[in-house]
Amino acid sequence: MSGDYIPREKLLGATRGSIYKLAVLAAKRAMILAGGEKPLVEKRTEKLLDIALEEIKDKKIEEFKGKKKKETKTAKTDKKPKEEKEDTKKAKKEGSSKK
Repeated sequence: MSGDYIPREKLLGATRGSIYKLAVLAAKRAMILAGGEKPLVEKRTEKLLDIALEEIKDKKIEEFKGKKKKETKTAKTDKKPKEEKEDTKKAKKEGSSKK
């Protein structure tokens, strides 16, 4: 692929038109290839990003399905950060009303 041009339109279909998601997808796939996974297309170059883009063009890989963000909990308590903020506000109000 080195030197071969892949039209952007052929690549953007894998990420529903998002150039940002395309860049992330190609970078993640290149990192996986760097980790030792075998390419899903014929290897015409040593450049891992070019191989990743070729795989995307040939619809061998699609957008990665990431995990949904979980609500984070603080280490000290089982309260969620928002609940902790509300408790702090209540404590401040109670402290100022005692004066």
